[in-house]
Order: sequence, then C-alpha cells, then structure tokens
Amino acid sequence: MRRRDLLVGLCTGAAGLLIGRPVSAATPAATPATGGRRFRIAMVLWRGETDAEAGFRRELSALGIEADIDVHDIARNLDQLPAVIADLRRSKPDLVYAWGTGVTLGLVGRWDAVDPAVHLTDVPVLFTMVSSPRGAGIQPPEGQPPRPNVTGVSHIAPLPAQINAIKAFLPMRRLGVVYNPAETNSLANLSELRALAPTAGFQLLEAPVPTDADGQPDATAIPDLVADLGRRGADILYIGPDNFVGANRDALTGAGIEAGIPAFTATELEIRESQAMIGLVSRYATVGQFAADKARQVLVDGKSPSSIPIETLQRFSYLVRLPVALRLGRYPSLQLIDYAEMIR
Repeated sequence: MRRRDLLVGLCTGAAGLLIGRPVSAATPAATPATGGRRFRIAMVLWRGETDAEAGFRRELSALGIEADIDVHDIARNLDQLPAVIADLRRSKPDLVYAWGTGVTLGLVGRWDAVDPAVHLTDVPVLFTMVSSPRGAGIQPPEGQPPRPNVTGVSHIAPLPAQINAIKAFLPMRRLGVVYNPAETNSLANLSELRALAPTAGFQLLEAPVPTDADGQPDATAIPDLVADLGRRGADILYIGPDNFVGANRDALTGAGIEAGIPAFTATELEIRESQAMIGLVSRYATVGQFAADKARQVLVDGKSPSSIPIETLQRFSYLVRLPVALRLGRYPSLQLIDYAEMIR
C-alpha cells in the first residue's frame, strides 16, 4: 500500500487532514441472486455521461445486476426536465439515477415543497454528484423523517477537511471565491464557508459572477473578478461545487495563475483537466461505484430508499498539480510529497 492510500480520519500533524485514495464502497461479494430479473434504470444527466456513470455501470456488472439503462441527457438545460418527468411516469423504471443538484431538485423537489403533480414521488430516485444534499434542501434537516423515495451519494469532502487541506500546503488568511449566485449548490456551499470562516481563522472574499444582457452568468467577467480578489489580498482561489465555474475552469485557474493566486478545488476535473494547484477530491468513478451499491439495495434487496442512508465517501485524494505549483513558486513540503498524488 502506498503512503497516500490512507483512510479517512488519519491525521497528518496539526493540519488534521481527512485524506485517502478512494476505493469502491461496495464490498466484493458473490453475485446476488436476482431470480433472472432484468431491471430498468433511467439516468437523468446534466451534461452527458461522466466517469461516475462509467463507475456505476461497471459496479452493477460486478454485482451481477443486469439492467437496461435509458439515458436522458438534458444538456445543461433544466427546462427539459418536465418532459423527462412525463416520460418517466409513462415508462415506470425500477430506479431513476439523477446526476447533480439541479437535476435532483428538478426531479424530486425540496423536502418541504414536494408537488406530486410536478415531482417524482412513486419511483425510487438515487442521486449522485450532489455536493450538499441537506444544504440544497434535497435531504430533510436533522430530526425530520427521511424521504420515502430518495437516497443518494455526495462527492464532496467535509468543508473543515478542505480548509485543512489548503492550510497543509500554504498559510491562508483570505479565501477568494468566484461563484454563480444562480446555483443552489454553490449558494449552499458558500453559506457553509461563511459559517466556518470565523472558527477556522480565515476571511471569506466573495466574487459573485454578474449576468450578461441575456440574464446568464457572464464568463467574460471571470478574469476581472479574479484580479480584484488578488487586489483584495486573496491567498488562494476556492473552487467549490459550481457548474458554471466548473465549465469555465480554464478561465478561472488561468486568471489565478496570471494574478499569482493558486486555486484549490473540491472536485476532480479542475485539477486533473485544468490548472488548479491542489485539491481534496472524490474520484467520479468511485462515486458511481458507491451509488451502484445503493442501487443494489433498492433493486435486489428490495429496501425502501428511506432506509438507505444518504452518504459521502469515506476516502478522498489529496492532489497536487506540480507544474502549477512550481510556476507559482509554491513548493510542497516533504510531508505532503509523502502522501499526496503529484500530477505532472
């Protein structure tokens, strides 16, 4: 086992990082007896299939679950969801797999604002890639009963662990955040950052993205927002669960490099496919594997989604994009090199 293959809960000095290289949440087991039944699963996706769906499909196969999977790709357009919901009501799949906060909210609504005429209430819905299920209103607050037809998987490391991951690399007094104020998941994450800042000892510098003439978030504003964060003294750019920022990750991380500000990410693509310097992330494929095990509990074991806990992974990867670190003159410590994954 390599040193970065560490379990969540392992502390690394004063930083107290929760780190680890994720593995499948499903314990390898004998192929379950399905009685020869072939299940029908509908996937409702935000932007086509990702590694999460690939991991989900592979794990279903490994578990011996045969399924016909019907894919509904809304291509980043939530206005397509009513037609998708109407189709799902006609086809009556055994399980609906939902990708992301916006898609999940569109399918099942907030826990306290469910409209049976609008939302799915009589089919199991399994969500993935939702950063803050409770913050977004998908999961009821503590003390409220679970939703009868909803369970799922979150992919974001606990926020205190993210802050510790940043502080393990560099001193951080001011955290700069460029975000889309129209996204529920981004606002939920920002609310958690505001609450954490006083006790974690950092100042939060917010930079909401303005809208253009069509009322859409204006990607051309990103470089100026980052430059302004630099003038305000941001030590690092925080990239949280924000679909708009994710789609414009090259513009954001590139502007950060130009301003001499490294970027931290809580999601995988911004560091593997762009220029974020550090990240504490779940691998998309492992999120899909975890979701497949929950699908098994619904389809094969016959459990109600309400009895299956909504969970995040128990392992995370600490990633460092070394060329960006070297370009910015930010050299990882020997301790970090010992357990982080260096992307070259």
